[in-house]
Amino acid sequence: MSNKHELNAHFERNEKMWQIWEENGIDSQTELVVNFHFYSTCKENTELLSKVLSDESIPHRIEKTRTLIFLKGWNIEADIKKKWTLTELQGKTGNMFILAKQTGVSLEGCGAFIPE
Repeated sequence: MSNKHELNAHFERNEKMWQIWEENGIDSQTELVVNFHFYSTCKENTELLSKVLSDESIPHRIEKTRTLIFLKGWNIEADIKKKWTLTELQGKTGNMFILAKQTGVSLEGCGAFIPE
């Protein structure tokens, strides 16, 4: 899949997610934690992404994934808490997509828990 096609797929998912958020009362005045999901099969790439996120003061977590005995990879989750617009969400998704490509990991997508 080409980078442009992959990025457009993220943008389309974000638009659908934004519609669901709006239907649940989320708007540009709602502070929301958006969680960006990455996956890596290489420890060095995982560490590089972690360093960049730390340098940008973006809280994140890393979890090893395994199949029985064998290490399969790393899930990385980065949380950004702020008031979002769809335009800002799309822009940050684009930035995270580029960051993923630069560090050799994949951006799996983003999401958020809707506050009650």
